[in-house]
Amino acid sequence: MQIKGLDFNIQASGEGTPFIWAHGLMSSMESEDRLDWFEFNKFPQQISLVRYDARGHGKSQPTYNPEDYHWHNLSEDMLAIADAIDAKQFIAGGVSMGCATTICAAIRAPERMKALVLVIPPTAWETRAAQGKLYRRLALLGGLLGGKGIARMIGNKMERMFPEWMVREELVDSDGIRQGLSAFKRKTLYNVMRGAASTNLPSQKELESLIDIPVIILAWVGDPSHPISTAEELHRIFPKSELFIAQRFKEFKTIPQRLREFVLKNA
Repeated sequence: MQIKGLDFNIQASGEGTPFIWAHGLMSSMESEDRLDWFEFNKFPQQISLVRYDARGHGKSQPTYNPEDYHWHNLSEDMLAIADAIDAKQFIAGGVSMGCATTICAAIRAPERMKALVLVIPPTAWETRAAQGKLYRRLALLGGLLGGKGIARMIGNKMERMFPEWMVREELVDSDGIRQGLSAFKRKTLYNVMRGAASTNLPSQKELESLIDIPVIILAWVGDPSHPISTAEELHRIFPKSELFIAQRFKEFKTIPQRLREFVLKNA
């Protein structure tokens, strides 16, 4: 679909209340399907599951201004996609960058949100500065080497990107991750990473405007890019929120079912 003058790759399945889902940084629908962390193929048909590749990711068209990849701008894309499918109200959700996109969309249009699904909230507020430094370094490397160069540099060191226990339990498709990274052109990767380096969540005070929206927060331990401190702070801010933090593989495997049950309950 063409949204805001850009070509977006969008998939939809099922009928009923729309659930619009956004993936993480340097990911895509294809990457998510290879990992299969959220078992979208098992999603109930009475929910209209709408997924899309974010701008500059997967098969969606890139733009070349770092600010275009700030979370509040990505949230405008989510709301524009909701407009395009005539979803006046919907459940919004996402993982990492997609989680931040969801929060910013809710700030912009709280009246449209039936519920929020927030999976591994990223570094935010005071913890964002250190992550920003890392992303600025990656932006420079990406601009020089492109996605293929970054993929070669990472090699088999997936623990640099994912918690060690995930790699140990073979939850990470190394070939798929490298393949996804390789698809990024240098100019796109530079702008995506520069945008990620200079964005942040709305303030805790601003988020208090969302206290009447049902929220589920799903996180796991051992991931420095997604510290449980962010998840816990969001849980403190949102009085209607549920918080689940997976400590090990067995608990992690319950996340898809928890996600589906929450969406069905709030549809």
